[in-house]
Amino acid sequence: MTEPVFIISTGRSGSTAVSNCIHLHPKLVSLSELILSVHYNFGISGEGWKEFDKQTWTGSEFWRLLAQKEPVRLAPYEKKGLYNKEVLYERTEHTLFNEKTGLPAIASITLPHLTDEPDKLYQELEGIVPAFPEGSLPEQYQRLFKWLQQRFDGDTSVERSGFSTDAVEYLIDMFPNAKYVFLYRNPREIAVAFNRFQTMKMGKAILKAMEEKGADPSDPSTEAEKLGSYRWLHPDYFELEQLHQIDMPYQELGSWISKSLLHAGRVIEDLPETQQHWLRYEDLLKKPEKELRRLISFINPPSASQEANEQWIKAGAKLINPKPETWPELPEDKRTALEKSVQPALRYLGYE
Repeated sequence: MTEPVFIISTGRSGSTAVSNCIHLHPKLVSLSELILSVHYNFGISGEGWKEFDKQTWTGSEFWRLLAQKEPVRLAPYEKKGLYNKEVLYERTEHTLFNEKTGLPAIASITLPHLTDEPDKLYQELEGIVPAFPEGSLPEQYQRLFKWLQQRFDGDTSVERSGFSTDAVEYLIDMFPNAKYVFLYRNPREIAVAFNRFQTMKMGKAILKAMEEKGADPSDPSTEAEKLGSYRWLHPDYFELEQLHQIDMPYQELGSWISKSLLHAGRVIEDLPETQQHWLRYEDLLKKPEKELRRLISFINPPSASQEANEQWIKAGAKLINPKPETWPELPEDKRTALEKSVQPALRYLGYE
């Protein structure tokens, strides 16, 4: 079986656009946010990446991992204007999942990215995956990748997840022969993008309220009076403008981004050259056809013709939209704090 490809990024680095390009290729199976949705815990415990250490999985256990349901916590806020474009699953009265049922990990982004009929694909997987023979987690993922490739007539699986810069060593340990694309962006611009990322800001605000008040403001049964200054986070009193006024501290944000980029880059640079490909987002914006040609040459789907690759390059380039940098517009104090905190990554990635 063809080894999988993993696109490694911090998030807010153009990975969604690259994922959408990958999806256009007839021989690539684009697995958007699969690893993140299944293995990352966004809860208050700060557990982070999980479930990589279990040695043996039955097919039923692996399916339970993939199909674990998370509460649709942001639904009441979305009705009041919160913009959450990351979740692709469109909940209606006719869909399998909604606010009452919770949303399975793979159904939130991965399956709707693959098909316009995510419920149908979910039910197909529900009938297939539990019958997988016992095996390690990498073996179970390889079986899943193989089945999806056959289902969509592809020959190479390409997975991308935000925050994967912090999990790259897990992936390399699981898939030592896979190919790894390091997608990176000016860390100053990543920080500004995260501070525009409503879903992340909302999550951070909820966690902070839980830590300080000992109550979950997103739970409708929580008494709003107990939340004090966080009352605006309660679904009944939510104020979008209040969320807009929140800035995650640039020094803290920049430090995390810098460390994450340095960590991933240094891990990936130790791989054989045939397994690593570095893709600078700004280069993709300036010369999309050139960078997509380099990318498909690296991925090298075995059954794709040169003609198919060239058609894909032209189609994919149309999805890449130039974006002006916005970090220079920050107030001087925030810009200074950000610049200082990301200096190590700026030097390492050649942005100075």
